[in-house]
Amino acid sequence: MKSFVSTFRATTYGRAFLLNAFVTAAIAVFAIEMRVQLTNVKGGVYSYFNDILAGKDLSEMQIIGIVFGTTFLAAMIVYHLMYIIFHYGAGMIISDKKYSY
Repeated sequence: MKSFVSTFRATTYGRAFLLNAFVTAAIAVFAIEMRVQLTNVKGGVYSYFNDILAGKDLSEMQIIGIVFGTTFLAAMIVYHLMYIIFHYGAGMIISDKKYSY
């Protein structure tokens, strides 16, 4: 019996759009949450980055840089996980067949 994950690949337009929407939403949620965490001056995330970077408080440009960098890393992780789980990233040329590695 095949599992849902191994059979759910981007072989149709509907599945491709659904998987892409999931990837986009996961990355957007991480970016928004990181931005919210950096607005809380008494929070742990703000304190962590404030200790690393010079200055009394984080500037707007520092916050933008932190959000950009962490979102980039989160996107790389999400795309790699989607590739491992769903073989996501081959576009519509992916085969329906299951490959063994």
